Amino acid sequence: MGEWIAALVALVVPGTGGCDALAALDVVRTTAWTTGGDRLLAGVYVDGAGRPDVERLRAWRERGITVEGARTIRASCRDGGPGGVEVVERLGPTVAVMPDGSRRTLPADGWSRRTVTLDREGGRWRIVRVA
Repeated sequence: MGEWIAALVALVVPGTGGCDALAALDVVRTTAWTTGGDRLLAGVYVDGAGRPDVERLRAWRERGITVEGARTIRASCRDGGPGGVEVVERLGPTVAVMPDGSRRTLPADGWSRRTVTLDREGGRWRIVRVA
């Protein structure tokens, strides 16, 4: 619960740096995926930016699939200028729990180098683009 509260505070504090804002958004994303909260997940992104992520979560939830884990593991993060954050990251251990209760470990992700563009919209940090 403490991590969730810290994430929410970081997202609304104007002086939060890009790497800290992204870490806070990761907490929200993980919570959304593990609770089936597609509206919560959509709130991580500016309008429309997270559509594929949100649609995937919604489809899994409609099929009765839940997720455990889904935490982003970050090897490095560097503020790269106005709104840009350069990261090396991967998805941590994640399990899909099927409607019948069976569990399927999702394949391990390799490390990916990305630039995440963030913006303060409506008084809080949100993801604009991931490239």
